[in-house]
Amino acid sequence: MNKQLAIPNFVQELLTESSKGVDQIVRKLSAFLSCPVLVTDPFYQPISCSMVHTDMAEIVVIPSRDEESHSLFACQISTLDSLKNGLASSIDLNHKQMGFLIVVSDRDLLGASVYEQILQFSASLCALQIQKKVEIKQEKGKFKDAFLFDLLYGNIKKKDDIIDYGLIWGWDFTVPYMIMVFSFIEYDHFFTDQNPVNILLQLVEKELIHHQLNPITMAKQAQIITLIPQHTADVGQFKLQLESFANYILSQAKKIELKPDIACGMGKIYSNPAELFRSYQEAKVAFELGILLKMPTPFFTDLGLERILYKHDLQDLREYFDHTLGALIDYDADHEGNLLETLDALNANQFDMGKTANALFLHRNTLRYRVKRMEEILNVKFDDINERLNITAAFKIKLLRKL
Repeated sequence: MNKQLAIPNFVQELLTESSKGVDQIVRKLSAFLSCPVLVTDPFYQPISCSMVHTDMAEIVVIPSRDEESHSLFACQISTLDSLKNGLASSIDLNHKQMGFLIVVSDRDLLGASVYEQILQFSASLCALQIQKKVEIKQEKGKFKDAFLFDLLYGNIKKKDDIIDYGLIWGWDFTVPYMIMVFSFIEYDHFFTDQNPVNILLQLVEKELIHHQLNPITMAKQAQIITLIPQHTADVGQFKLQLESFANYILSQAKKIELKPDIACGMGKIYSNPAELFRSYQEAKVAFELGILLKMPTPFFTDLGLERILYKHDLQDLREYFDHTLGALIDYDADHEGNLLETLDALNANQFDMGKTANALFLHRNTLRYRVKRMEEILNVKFDDINERLNITAAFKIKLLRKL
């Protein structure tokens, strides 16, 4: 039978099947055209595919950049064992791009009006179903976000209540969890464009699903907050997996040039879900300290003195800093000196004279003279371990609190 004559019948069938979702549209269209069909999100990540025995995570769509602005354009579809041509139709609704519908075929489809018409019609049906799914997700998200907000701020006190609520979304809070925060480093709170936040949320959720985890995520201002279950008894192995996950998200954000830049922080693991609000606060502290200390994937558990100093009263820390190093700062100000810089280098090199002299390009005798002078000004001996600890803490306060 000539497929062109069968189009009206097929359109009716497709309309009927489309109410069952994007997957059914893809299967129906694939059967009609005798070609593999897939649907991607706006970033060419597959969300539905008719290719059997093919992992969607292995599919890479390569658009023809000079034609990508058109409603229909050629592309290539790469899998682990093949590279095929395709014809893509933009999935649009209300002037908003929602993804792409792609027919995979080595036949020249671009000039065939029959294929163009059916592909554009199918793309319109996909747009409606994607929008419907988005609206359902948004409606569910209202209740989900309210629950997660109460969880993150410790408003739900009973463990059993949290477990029962979690089951509504398929979350098992009988196992330990930790919280990871991704956030934009220089985020303007008056900036209303939520697109970067939504892209980051999509990246995180997609990778969690790839790891066969039911995403527990929430977007809050510039943050993407995710709760990750401890799925192995080996804590060290779990931390390695978390670090790998965080590095992947950071690298993908950089790859797609997501702006502003992002960083992350990870809280502690808690068996009682009623204590997860602590992990959230710890993740935020780790995020801030990670930026200051230039740690790409900071765990709160790996932060020592820094986390204590960061949370301590600022006035107490300022007084401690002035008591420890104030005399040296005053001396430098009066004599236009740089002894504080010398002491900072000495501390950074664990008070090793040789390493410090090399770092500062100083003769060791010159450094010895400076050390003696600094000891006199501060009225301390640098071979005293307690004095070294005081100096180390003072410089950490200077860095963390930007004194």
